[in-house]
Amino acid sequence: MKTKSVQLDALRYVAYTYVLFVVLLATLGGIATKLLHGTPLVMRWLTAITAWTPTYVLLLMFRRLCPNTTIRGFYRAAFDERVNRRLAATTAIIQVAIFVASVSMISVRNGVAVMSQLDLSSPTVVGAVFFTLIQGSTGEESGWRGYLSPVAEERFGVIKGSLIVGLIWSFWHAPVWFLGSGYGGIALLRYIITFVICITSLGFVMGLCYHSCRNLLVPVCIHFTFNFLGEMYKGPMVDLVSWYAVFYALAATGYCVLERTKPEWARKARMVS
Repeated sequence: MKTKSVQLDALRYVAYTYVLFVVLLATLGGIATKLLHGTPLVMRWLTAITAWTPTYVLLLMFRRLCPNTTIRGFYRAAFDERVNRRLAATTAIIQVAIFVASVSMISVRNGVAVMSQLDLSSPTVVGAVFFTLIQGSTGEESGWRGYLSPVAEERFGVIKGSLIVGLIWSFWHAPVWFLGSGYGGIALLRYIITFVICITSLGFVMGLCYHSCRNLLVPVCIHFTFNFLGEMYKGPMVDLVSWYAVFYALAATGYCVLERTKPEWARKARMVS
């Protein structure tokens, strides 16, 4: 009965997070566009506020979702384990390589220089660092990886659990596809399909990394790197996401193989800890 209750609470958490995200986008989006004229800066703040939806719901439902600890205890445990620096550094290098490879492929296809696809000016970099820090990387991971991933792992195992949370995370972005992408028709369909593959693969990698090193700083850094690099690209986002889908799917496959080929003693050690 306790396991069933935990699963139902997790489903409620996902449902409420989806609903609240839509509500916040509709209400705050209306205020941002009608009263504040929808300037780029206003819309960035809107993104920052709504990105924290998974954490808002986690805190509102905290007593039900985590009855055996306090909020302070939850976050202490989430950051208590020593960070696996090799894992974090390797994943960051892979992400940078994926970004460079994706932009290079776009440049070759469009017959333009790589640097013409990037904006590395100081205002862009500084703004990207600031807003990336206060948006998804810090706003979402308490809920998706900190709370939901361990619950999914307990029910489905680390491989299936990470994949399921990745899918949930990708489809949570659905309102943005229609309200913020600027695409329609075939371009929108292409964007949605490649976005789901890309974000699900990224979420899968983040889930495996968090399983290997139970420190929330690891998925936060992965999330930050992903969003920050995207801010440097100034071409059509559908092109970047399309190549991201290819390369992140390959990366997810590699991480999956590594997880499955771990020695039995390493898996048991992870379960015990």
